[in-house]
Amino acid sequence: MTATLKRTELSWDAYWQWDGEPELGGIYTDTVSIWTEDNYRFDLSFRVGGGRTHGILFGEVVTTNPQFEMTKLHYCFGQFYTNAGAKLFAQFALNHFIETETWSVCPSFEAVDYIDGDPFTLSGDEIVSEFA
Repeated sequence: MTATLKRTELSWDAYWQWDGEPELGGIYTDTVSIWTEDNYRFDLSFRVGGGRTHGILFGEVVTTNPQFEMTKLHYCFGQFYTNAGAKLFAQFALNHFIETETWSVCPSFEAVDYIDGDPFTLSGDEIVSEFA
């Protein structure tokens, strides 16, 4: 599979009117759809957590293959100290994902499982912000 390379700009919004710049957390992207040459579709989105996950960048990838089977995966890309930094990193990671269909450019990312709405690593540790 090779994704069609194009410049895709992430569009960010805030959950609440007081979230966003310069505050930390509480922002999310619209879903970006990427099609590969062999007709796979990746729907990607990012969010920066609030509350117990304050400042942590999460990503979601929904993969649909030509037989319309879907796989949804969640990732944690680490904690950021500003929304601006999280936005820059998410854009950088997305650009690389479009080219390679992997997160290999990311120095640290972890698969996430949601249990009762809270993010946990696959080894069972809850993902919690240093700021919580």
